[in-house]
Amino acid sequence: AAPEAMARARRCAAALAYVAAALAEEQRVLFIGNSFSFVSGSIWEQYKVIAEACIPGLHVTTTFKGEGAWTLKAAAADPATQDLVRAGNYDILVLQDQSELAESGSPAVQTLFAPEAMRHGARLGLYETWATPDADGNNLTEGTMLRKGYYEDLRSVAEAAGASVMIARAGEAFLEVLKDNGYDWEMPAFRSLLAGDFDHPSTLGLNLVAWVMTLRFNRDRFGPQGCDSARVRNTVGQSDSVKGRFAEIACQLAGVCAPSPSPALSKPLCHVAQHMQGTWISKKTLFPIECDSLRNQGATYLAPDCTYTETWVVSGTEITQNSRGQEKISHMRVSEYGDMCIVKLIPAFAYVARVSNHKLWWNDCTVWTRAGSPYTPADECWCVHSDTWKDGEGDTCAAYDPGQRKGDGNWCEAEGTERVSRFNALRARQACAGCGKCEPPPAMPGPAQSARRLQAEVSQAQLV
Repeated sequence: AAPEAMARARRCAAALAYVAAALAEEQRVLFIGNSFSFVSGSIWEQYKVIAEACIPGLHVTTTFKGEGAWTLKAAAADPATQDLVRAGNYDILVLQDQSELAESGSPAVQTLFAPEAMRHGARLGLYETWATPDADGNNLTEGTMLRKGYYEDLRSVAEAAGASVMIARAGEAFLEVLKDNGYDWEMPAFRSLLAGDFDHPSTLGLNLVAWVMTLRFNRDRFGPQGCDSARVRNTVGQSDSVKGRFAEIACQLAGVCAPSPSPALSKPLCHVAQHMQGTWISKKTLFPIECDSLRNQGATYLAPDCTYTETWVVSGTEITQNSRGQEKISHMRVSEYGDMCIVKLIPAFAYVARVSNHKLWWNDCTVWTRAGSPYTPADECWCVHSDTWKDGEGDTCAAYDPGQRKGDGNWCEAEGTERVSRFNALRARQACAGCGKCEPPPAMPGPAQSARRLQAEVSQAQLV
């Protein structure tokens, strides 16, 4: 009886497997891209793993064609790529352009990729890349918006050619992780998305991209909760909480899940950040040639002495800057270690060196004056550690005429030795980048306290 039962079980299992295979849906995906698709692994493999785990019965087959630094223009000119695209053995054609947008891919999309996808009844998926410290410096928000606009333009071109288009907003997903970390790309949780060159994706970064693609390319298959991340195995070095956050970000960017409300501050700001709240003013002086040029262009914000005023309104951890008639948003990343309070300005990457009732001094040499204080705002630039600081030519602050630049014009341009950032070895040229000139800070009456050790009663202290 036992052998017969085992035989029946095997026949039943085989029948179930046959039915499952018959019911399985195949999804064929052709990826066209460059090293942002294959460095640290492969985007197509991670997509297959996540999509098949999230969607029972889905079987994904993938093909990739690409080379390092390829643009869509180069891909469209490649005979082998043309053959793959024209063969039509795909349901989704994924396009990833060169990450620094070296040349427009619109002609390639218009003449090859969009028409061929439409002819074969396939959908076009655009793989939006991200801003990087290597390519964009510290302002990754601005770099992300640049790429977002570029891929939306590609979508318009493709739709005008008749294609059905989806954007996998991977660049915006990276930005969401950046927001989670106070907009500071030096934070380990964000840096873990990048390879060692601070440009290409790490394995974890590719995993985030694959989550974004899965939710967007298969949006109609998911309910309002998206995909339960517990169904998907963790990639290398990934915690369950990080994986869950990736799934949440992808779901929201795909329009499947409702956006999360902005999180409230988990705890009150530390004493330095609290004391910074309100409006601050700084002044900048332009070189005569730039001043004359702007006046000829009709600039109305310049004073007769070629100075202009900047205002900085600090509200929570957001700072609104008004300068030269333009408004920009910056952020503060606030870290507290016992009685130490560290405030970092993003994207300037400057730390508070000292704050008082009327003055705010950053370690990039810039100085802000509180609005309404008895001190008239001036074009001030105070040296970082004036007794030890040296510029790239080995000169101390004594080489600078008070409040002026060095005579040879090479102030703060060469590499120096002063380390400023806790994570990145910023040098003297960054330390002086805030105002391009250096002068010793004036003597301050009263208890000269460091920002890190400023106590809660600082608002009542009689400091300059």
